[in-house]
Amino acid sequence: MRSKISYAVAAILGGASVGAAAAEPAAGTTEGGALEEIIVTAQKREQSIQDVPISMQALTGQALQQLNVSTFDDYIKFLPSVTTASNGPGQNEVFMRGLSAGSQASQGSGSTGAWPNVAIYLDNQSGQLPNRNLDIYAADLNRIEVLEGPQGTLFGAGAEAGVIRYITNEPKLDKVEASVKAGYGITTHGDPNTDLTAVLNVPLIPNTIALRGV
Repeated sequence: MRSKISYAVAAILGGASVGAAAAEPAAGTTEGGALEEIIVTAQKREQSIQDVPISMQALTGQALQQLNVSTFDDYIKFLPSVTTASNGPGQNEVFMRGLSAGSQASQGSGSTGAWPNVAIYLDNQSGQLPNRNLDIYAADLNRIEVLEGPQGTLFGAGAEAGVIRYITNEPKLDKVEASVKAGYGITTHGDPNTDLTAVLNVPLIPNTIALRGV
């Protein structure tokens, strides 16, 4: 009887040691699969997104490619704090924390409308228009930053509800780089559609001047 119990205990201990040994590679996998640090410039200087003392979100260029995101309507689905109301192509109202530009006449129609409460920036260039958003095609974007809450100190008037920043990739001074993305789609009872995007990076003077075009 004792020998049977001894064998059972030995088998249990042996199984436990095998389980512990098998768990070691899993720990290494977890460590190796750690999330990559995202560097943002929400406060006009480079910081880890974890060190920024404001509420914000960021979508990296890699994430945009994996999600097959190319237009504002596409990536707005992945920003929980941002919603829109469509008034037509390129005329979406952007809402953050319940605030937007309001339904007023736009400058494009020859009249002055209300200034928006959500600021839109392409790199450091403001793209604010009353009652309209700058619908940027997500080609060669490094990341999209969404800053929630009042940002008037750094981004001026029109940023009471928040800021959406589109950051493009900077030219690379040390290598030639090119990429092409093509797509073809068919809509039921509609015409087929095509999509072609090309990016070219060429150093004109190595490590000094480079040209990058989309």
